[in-house]
Parts: sequence; structure tokens; C-alpha cells
Amino acid sequence: ATRRLHQLVNAGPFTLQSINRDEDRYGRKLRILTRGGQSLGELLVEEGLARYYEGGRRSWC
Repeated sequence: ATRRLHQLVNAGPFTLQSINRDEDRYGRKLRILTRGGQSLGELLVEEGLARYYEGGRRSWC
């Protein structure tokens, strides 16, 4: 997933889209990366490399 995200980000210009919260509890900015109207995160989910966050801690294996 990390390698694929690097490929997607380096493939050309993208947009940072705000969401309903500006920051998480650690002060990190929360944004959605989009290109051509498609979320790069959703693309990772569609490719089976990521999954939607459902809250709480879960195993990634």
C-alpha cells in the first residue's frame, strides 16, 4: 500500500480536500488526496491495498 500510494502521489498533481474535522487529536491535519475527482485512498481500497476505517484498533493482518 505504501509503494502504491507513493506511485499515485508521484504520478502528477493532486488536490488536498478538507473533511468535516481539521485535525486529529494529535494535531495532524486531516485531508483527502484527490486527482480528477477520485480519492486516492478510495483507489487503494478498490485495489485491495487498504480498508475503510471503522473506528478503534484492529489487526491489519
